[in-house]
Amino acid sequence: MMHWYVLHAKPRKEPQVCKYLESEGFEVYLPLLPAGRRTRRKAVPFFSCYLFARLDGAGHFSSVQWTPGLRTVVSFGGKPTVVPDDVVSAIRKRLNWMHQSQQTVYPFQPGDRVVVRKGPLADLEAVFEERLSSRDRARILVECLGRWTRCEVEVDALKRVY
Repeated sequence: MMHWYVLHAKPRKEPQVCKYLESEGFEVYLPLLPAGRRTRRKAVPFFSCYLFARLDGAGHFSSVQWTPGLRTVVSFGGKPTVVPDDVVSAIRKRLNWMHQSQQTVYPFQPGDRVVVRKGPLADLEAVFEERLSSRDRARILVECLGRWTRCEVEVDALKRVY
């Protein structure tokens, strides 16, 4: 019986692993984030270093494990972990919606006016400066005592001001 499994690839080797396995006849899914509208960057993997493959149990694992760029099939307790079909379908559906609506996971662009909704800076207006390496954090500029001060906050604490 065919099931989805998670494959752990080497950094930035996800497309290579995907192409190789497809050329070998496997069904593979590499979830990609849409490219930014104002940037030239390419679509990037939604799960860095991870992709999905539909495999038929132990018979396929021996074929897949030697794929160039692949580290391992994700396992728990020494057994490869099955990902339910509805989980993969939900990821596909969400990413398709993001591609069609040109949404990005990160909702702000540098220079956007925002208001802080919670935390010690609640109700202050600020200017979005940049996203930080973690997708959950952002750097904003807050006017305080006549000068702009950089602060770091969680992204979900911000709301765009129109």
